[in-house]
Amino acid sequence: MADIVAVHITRLLVCNDRRVRGHFEKMIWVCVSHDFDSRRLIRSIVESVTGAKFDLTSMESMQHSLVERLGGRRFLLVLDDVWNENSEKWDRLRTLLTVGGKGSKVVVTTRSVRVASLMGTVEPHILRGLSEDDCWLLFKRRAFGLGAGEKTGNLVTIGKGIVKKAGGVPLAAKALGSLMRFKRESEWLAIRDNDIWNLPDEENEILPSLRLSYNHLPSHLKQCFAYCSILQ
Repeated sequence: MADIVAVHITRLLVCNDRRVRGHFEKMIWVCVSHDFDSRRLIRSIVESVTGAKFDLTSMESMQHSLVERLGGRRFLLVLDDVWNENSEKWDRLRTLLTVGGKGSKVVVTTRSVRVASLMGTVEPHILRGLSEDDCWLLFKRRAFGLGAGEKTGNLVTIGKGIVKKAGGVPLAAKALGSLMRFKRESEWLAIRDNDIWNLPDEENEILPSLRLSYNHLPSHLKQCFAYCSILQ
């Protein structure tokens, strides 16, 4: 959950801040996930800098291209959704990144305290979810439209019960709000009382909200998602 909030805050306060953008010559965002492979990450970094596909495959050629693009330049690199707990892999990548200019920074988003301890040189900033009141505002805007929240009778009470399931995650609140728009009261109750919310704790973050949204898609859109999953 916190990692999803971290992505929004990192984009808003770091990558989209004019002062930050003016301070660094290069701004790079790489989604890491579970595949912490130096070769893939270097390729992704170079592609982010150039905006073009990178065809070189040997590590030597990729290192040369990295030096060519970032050598002596002050850069900000965001490594998003990191799960690697192998210190050797991180040390290998960190060595490659020393080509940057003085003042270059690496920001890491992760849900793992161990990863934060392993990769961090400063104390990690632990993010919490939104309050229920803030989640309700996001949900209400999507579910009712602007100014309509007080005219829906029982839906407000049911909706606040649904919002509790969002766990403070903005994306979950918005997805659930969009899902409930134009639905009948019986459908709101069915969503609030759905068994999907009873998934084991390790799975019960944003997945139930997104799964419910997926389950209510038209069949042709479900086919689009199924096709896209093949290309992953």
